[in-house]
Amino acid sequence: MITRQIPVILSLILLLASGCGDSNPLGRQPVSGTITLNGQPLERGTIEFSPKESGTASGASIQDGAYAIPADKGLPPGEYLVRISAADEEAEPMEMPGESSKISPELIPPEYNAESEQTFTVSADGENEFSLDIETSSSN
Repeated sequence: MITRQIPVILSLILLLASGCGDSNPLGRQPVSGTITLNGQPLERGTIEFSPKESGTASGASIQDGAYAIPADKGLPPGEYLVRISAADEEAEPMEMPGESSKISPELIPPEYNAESEQTFTVSADGENEFSLDIETSSSN
């Protein structure tokens, strides 16, 4: 009788042990904020956080100037390089060399995008709310 109960007991122990692990081993933190372009909320775009050292990257969509990354997809504490991207959907699409389709030009200046040196530090305690006010040299 005891030998028949051993598999059941082992199954219960494994089930309980699997629920006891750290559900956030990287210490991911939620991150949110606002992005404006020439004083107006950025209608649509993306924000990308890449670790300055090795680690976990993440990002989010920007809608009506706001973005949010929940804790389960968030960032471990550390310093991150930030890149913002947004297509200018009103401009004439450009033909890209070697590409078979046209793409819309980038609204965001290179210093916030391809050549970004913008950084944010995510902390383990406190709110990780990061906002940027982006100005272009020629406002429309």
